[in-house]
Amino acid sequence: MFTGIKRLDPMKKLFGNLFILIGIFAVTGGLYTWGDGSIFHQTELVKVLIPWADILLTGPLAIVCGIGILKNREWANILGIATSGIFIFGSLLVFISIIWNRNYAVDLIIPAVSGLIFGVSYIFLSIKKQVALRPEVKELD
Repeated sequence: MFTGIKRLDPMKKLFGNLFILIGIFAVTGGLYTWGDGSIFHQTELVKVLIPWADILLTGPLAIVCGIGILKNREWANILGIATSGIFIFGSLLVFISIIWNRNYAVDLIIPAVSGLIFGVSYIFLSIKKQVALRPEVKELD
């Protein structure tokens, strides 16, 4: 039996692939400012702030993070937690703009809710795993 080959945890495989997909969707969705047309034809700064952040930061970070998780790199978990924080913050910004503009379109709500759920889930599971791996941590009575 080969001992040098490690099997990837199914949760890591799932999260790695989801980070890559979210990164691709963030970049492609940002290019079209979420249905308002090409980002290069927008004239209002407010319409391009979050999409440009997705193109320049969130998308590439998510893709790099997903690749790192799939390759089982040590830095990938930390980057995943940071990227999840960006997902949560971005979702909050989208929720604020949805309420402010009274635009309750499903194509805005679903990605924001998905990003929030994904970000919180990854952070929660990462912290839970770290606590479980620490042998000195004991339940307080």
